Amino acid sequence: MPIRLNVFVSSVRHVVSSSVFVYRFIVFHLNPLLLHLSYFLAIDLFGFLALVLLKPSNPGYHPRYMDMFFMSTSAATVTGLATVKMEDLSSSQIVVLTLLMLSGSEMFVSFLGLLQSSRKRTRHDPDHGARVRSVVVTISGEANLEQSNTNPTSSSASSDDHNDDEGGGALRSLALVVLTYMATILVVGSLLVFVSVAGVPSSRDVLTSKGIDAALFSASVTVSSFTNGGLLPTNEGMAVFATNRGLLLLLAGQILAGNTLLPVFLRLVIWATRGIARVFTSRRGSDEDEGLHDESMAKDAMAAGFGHLLLPGLQTVLLAATVVSVAAAVVVLFCCLNWNSDVFAGLTAGEKVINAVFMAVNVRQAGENSIDCSLVAPAVLVLFLAMMSVTTFLHSCSSCVQEDDAQFGRELIVNKFCKRFQVRSGHRDIVLLTRRSGGEGNSKDGAAPKRNKRRLSLNRRMFLSPLACVAAATMVVCVTERRSLSGDPLNFSTFNVIFEVVSAYGNVGLSTGYSCSKLPLPEEATACHDKPYSFSGWWSDQGKLLLVLLMLYGRLKGFFHKQQQQQRRT
Repeated sequence: MPIRLNVFVSSVRHVVSSSVFVYRFIVFHLNPLLLHLSYFLAIDLFGFLALVLLKPSNPGYHPRYMDMFFMSTSAATVTGLATVKMEDLSSSQIVVLTLLMLSGSEMFVSFLGLLQSSRKRTRHDPDHGARVRSVVVTISGEANLEQSNTNPTSSSASSDDHNDDEGGGALRSLALVVLTYMATILVVGSLLVFVSVAGVPSSRDVLTSKGIDAALFSASVTVSSFTNGGLLPTNEGMAVFATNRGLLLLLAGQILAGNTLLPVFLRLVIWATRGIARVFTSRRGSDEDEGLHDESMAKDAMAAGFGHLLLPGLQTVLLAATVVSVAAAVVVLFCCLNWNSDVFAGLTAGEKVINAVFMAVNVRQAGENSIDCSLVAPAVLVLFLAMMSVTTFLHSCSSCVQEDDAQFGRELIVNKFCKRFQVRSGHRDIVLLTRRSGGEGNSKDGAAPKRNKRRLSLNRRMFLSPLACVAAATMVVCVTERRSLSGDPLNFSTFNVIFEVVSAYGNVGLSTGYSCSKLPLPEEATACHDKPYSFSGWWSDQGKLLLVLLMLYGRLKGFFHKQQQQQRRT
């Protein structure tokens, strides 16, 4: 028996050491694209296995593996498209989907990235530094010149180490702010949602009739709204709570706090924390500034690739003004074109405005609908399609522009430094070696390879552009669903297919759905039964698998652009 125990203990130690080695290799040696791809594939597969092993609430319901894989991917990529009835899933499966949305959210992934970047700063990882180190090699043998070149090198190295330490501390402080902000929103938001549901008899009766626990609903809806996941425990989404104006406004605030207005709220949290720290510092009679320096944190976050979390002050104000103005314009257009239509049937004037505000907030990323999108006016649907696409296209264009500006800035700095050093030294026996120039920047022979590389990078960006991806995916879906396109042209229209593809690629989750009343033959319409899930739930397995790949690529599209930037820098 002791021998078996020793064998078991040694096996556990071997497994733990191997796991730690694999973890360190993945975290500190893989590039960001492969790291994030491995992370999302891992949580996607774990979620799929958990959904398959757990039993649904309906004993007569046996979900297909493809649908469970689709649901797991939709939750992990915070898309929100559903191919099954949410009320057929058990409470355990709802918890799994909630954890997947939290693990795959931009907030949680950014928190993990900040921790990783801060650890790289403290470990002085060579792949993380963004500075250009220069080495001076002397051949003339003059002692005074060698001594003058040695001291600046050592001083610059020590200053770089000090900057790395400060940068790591700033990133750790920002990670702590993000974690506190996320935990506060989730806890306080869940309590407020529970109170708003329990305090309204109609909302409480809806959950009671559906057999959904109020606490589980509050936690799941809060996580879905804050992470912009879009998967809700009810079949109809938020349409059954269209009359609860307080709940819709609360969820709209959570959606903005986790998406478009995230830099605004983070800066407000930092300002509040800095003010509280100054109060405690003044009470202790200390003159040290223990508050958070938002500008230094913004610069370090930008250098580490997390500039979207903390923008400069002026950009933060402009972002808030832009979000409010765009939402107001969408609300006005939505109300003007759908005020007396079936979209707002049975709602008062105030409830119509609140639902319009809720949809204007959701159309950018969350995808939680409080109305039936198939009844919306065509002009508004086109507006929704454009708003789902604008984030993706602008992200691609801005990344390309930032890449060109960064490359131009680096070349300008290196050239200025080389000219200044040559003028000051005046010595022909000094050779300046820069790590990233490769000796090709000032030679005419390297001009042609550089132009070829730029053309290749431009072609690659055009091939991987959002427009090319959406067009290619739409064409493939039209091929896989060609029978439905010809036999059911009203439901499987080209616009509905494009709408679903753009929603999947942009990780939004809005869908036009499927209506049996639109079938061309009356006997088919009577035999058909409407099902409250996304339009993609009626697609074939090939079309669903394509959307799975599209959702994963859409979730990682930002890292693909970053990978292209890093390849061009190297």
